[in-house]
Amino acid sequence: MESFIEEFQGDHEKTSELVVTVDGPSGAGTGTLASFIAEELGINCYSAGDFFRGIAADRDMTVEELGKVADKQTDLKVDRRTLEKGLSENCVIEARIPSRVLGTYSDLRIYLTADLEERAKRVSKDQEEGKRENEEKSDSLEEVKERIRKRDEENWRRYKDYYGIENTKDIYDVLIDNTEMTIDEQQEQVRKILERKFPEQLE
Repeated sequence: MESFIEEFQGDHEKTSELVVTVDGPSGAGTGTLASFIAEELGINCYSAGDFFRGIAADRDMTVEELGKVADKQTDLKVDRRTLEKGLSENCVIEARIPSRVLGTYSDLRIYLTADLEERAKRVSKDQEEGKRENEEKSDSLEEVKERIRKRDEENWRRYKDYYGIENTKDIYDVLIDNTEMTIDEQQEQVRKILERKFPEQLE
């Protein structure tokens, strides 16, 4: 087994028995899906945000303070913690590229997405409901769309710069576009996948 990112390849010991990774862009709903999978499988759920907050705590900084000074080494530490967590604990991990970080150490690699318009609507709704307090608020849907588009581009520019990886989908076991799906429809589809992949875990 190995990571799909050369930076993290090497002789790693995996003591965990069940790891699921959920990748996807902003507004796709990776957090919601990851939480559902974790509940179904009876394991913990983590995100890149959890690891980022851990790094901030280690430095005796707030998340906002770390965000202002975060650099390449900060991103690398987040991804290293992703690898370490997946190797050491049964869990679900959601972020932008955990499936690439954990590679074949991940027992199920899922990519979740939706079209830009739909993702922007979801982010706008979350902002109105106060679910994205640490994010810059925008006055219009078009502003949200533009911010997400730029963020997506910047993320992949960084990943290519740091790791030499492209935004391809061939590494995933499951691809889900939930643009026109309800949460219930998505969960039913994923539940069937889990039943096939991890029948003993769901007994």
